[in-house]
Amino acid sequence: MSGHEESRRAVLVSVEKAGEQLRIRLDDVVCDVGSPGNWVQKDHVTNKLVAGNAFKDMAFDEKELADFGHYVLARLSAFIARNEN
Repeated sequence: MSGHEESRRAVLVSVEKAGEQLRIRLDDVVCDVGSPGNWVQKDHVTNKLVAGNAFKDMAFDEKELADFGHYVLARLSAFIARNEN
């Protein structure tokens, strides 16, 4: 197996209930070398609580969406810079 396969990284975005709110989580994951289709959480990056109806109503303003997209792309850019893609 090459070093390229061993260092494959990604960003996992998930949502979970937190009482009446929802928590959006961003975690770094790494491809499981023994099972290439399996991704394993490596690091918790950040999370944010939002109103429980935020997704139903798509109640996100343009700045919030832009900031979120920028953050995800910055994480991916860091992986590329470290040859972890």
